[in-house]
Amino acid sequence: MDKQRLYDAMLIKAFRQDKSVGHLWWWLKGLGIEIPDKTLLRQPPTSKMRVQSFVGHYLKPLADRLWDTDRDQDIKTLDWMANLECKRIRDRERENLVRKSNLDRRRTGLIRQSLERHTKQNQWHVTKSNIRTRRAK
Repeated sequence: MDKQRLYDAMLIKAFRQDKSVGHLWWWLKGLGIEIPDKTLLRQPPTSKMRVQSFVGHYLKPLADRLWDTDRDQDIKTLDWMANLECKRIRDRERENLVRKSNLDRRRTGLIRQSLERHTKQNQWHVTKSNIRTRRAK
């Protein structure tokens, strides 16, 4: 069997059984396939995530197809995967997403702080303000 096709079959099997990426690597090691391998497409990252999470995050068209079809359609899905080209998010795109997320978090924090200051100064039931003022003599 072709190495890529065997890898794709194990990926589908691990997705259906909701296994971890480590379990997938263990299966592939028994078949003589070592990860990372530059000749294989659609390789998971080196983390301890579930295969369903990996496929759902990085291989969205494959995840949609696997969720929409039954187990008896897996051979057709395997044939369909031969033409599938899903690319992982590039490092620069990921850095931009992280940077945007951090900026959004900071912006939200600044807005929250200004609202808290505003509400502290405008509470009528508080006898002292948070700004110290001197009495006029």
